[in-house]
Amino acid sequence: MTPSELRTYLRQRGQASLVDLVARFDTDPEVVRDVLGYWQRKGRIQEAAAGCGKTCSNCNNGPVVFYQWQE
Repeated sequence: MTPSELRTYLRQRGQASLVDLVARFDTDPEVVRDVLGYWQRKGRIQEAAAGCGKTCSNCNNGPVVFYQWQE
């Protein structure tokens, strides 16, 4: 996975979680975090937390972090 591949993917989707990115690029989470960090330092990716999407309020996993591309 290159920085430009990650950029293209996030531009197309708008946002993705770390789990989504690891699965999409079939790579180690640390590699994905490194590339995300590259774009975050440039101000092109922003983190956004979201709940699990269910209304039961029994979620013990806490919020999921999504990475959003910033134009």
